[in-house]
Amino acid sequence: MKEKALEQHHKDPIDQLARSFIDEIVEFAKLIPFIDKFVPIMALFVMSRPMIIAVAAITPASAAFVANNGFPPIIKSLIALICLCFAVASAHIFNDFCDAEVDLLNRRTQLRPMVLGLIKRKTALVASIIFSILSLGIAFFINTACVLLLAAGIFLIFTYSAKLKRTQLGFLPPALAAFLIPPGAFAVYDPSQAFCEAALVIGLAGFFFELVPYWSQSLPDVEGDRSRGLRTISVCYGARKAAVAIFFSFILCLPFLIYLHRIALLSTPYLLFTTIGGGILLLYLLVFIFKPTPQNALISYFSSLSFIGIVSMIIIFEKALPKLTELWNVFLS
Repeated sequence: MKEKALEQHHKDPIDQLARSFIDEIVEFAKLIPFIDKFVPIMALFVMSRPMIIAVAAITPASAAFVANNGFPPIIKSLIALICLCFAVASAHIFNDFCDAEVDLLNRRTQLRPMVLGLIKRKTALVASIIFSILSLGIAFFINTACVLLLAAGIFLIFTYSAKLKRTQLGFLPPALAAFLIPPGAFAVYDPSQAFCEAALVIGLAGFFFELVPYWSQSLPDVEGDRSRGLRTISVCYGARKAAVAIFFSFILCLPFLIYLHRIALLSTPYLLFTTIGGGILLLYLLVFIFKPTPQNALISYFSSLSFIGIVSMIIIFEKALPKLTELWNVFLS
């Protein structure tokens, strides 16, 4: 079955092109002495999804700039970033551990390290647990509120991967974890502000937004999910209803992002991009309802992540601008 699945995967010209590019890198890597000894470590790195970690770090970073109304303290921010990276890496590795058989059936996930046998399941599980412990251990150097919020997020994601993703409530743990991230970012600098208005607004925006890429990414995996008994919205109700759910999730997210302009004292460019860019994405999601193909689902996935990434970068830039201007003036003088 494994060979047949991989053969089907490689029929796509884009997959073949990507495979060719990767093969060039692999051939070069083979020249490095003892490189085979590091395969499990490199597999863990790939399983941790470094690109997704980078995207996941942008939202709490923007919350940190809002919490401090400017540049946050460097040391605390670095410690918090390390905690987040370990926690997200742990969640992704544990998800691959739980989904090894499903990933073999879904075309999008057939080249993941565990499917290819590049790392043992036991090794991945132990690494995931160690990363979670490290994340919580480092959080103790910040404050108790951060430990509790981080522990709640880790519990939600582990419960999701182990059990709830196989039920119709599978969307709740990732959305709740996304809701907890901004309060966690605020708690790093002042625990009493963990659930202030701004933290709650960003958290609620994150809750509803998380459902957009979550459901978009699951739509192309319907056949594999169905064969393993997973009860995603696409499996239970079909692609069109999943697209409708994605559309309304973003509708619920957008007002919170717009309201943030008022309470966080953000500029007109932020408001313009959020309303116009969000409106354009909303129109695409409306079209997506009438053509809910796997390809359009992936466009929805990447478009939504790009949108929230740009929104977060605008917030960071605006809050950092006064300090950057001050440093620039000092440099010129």
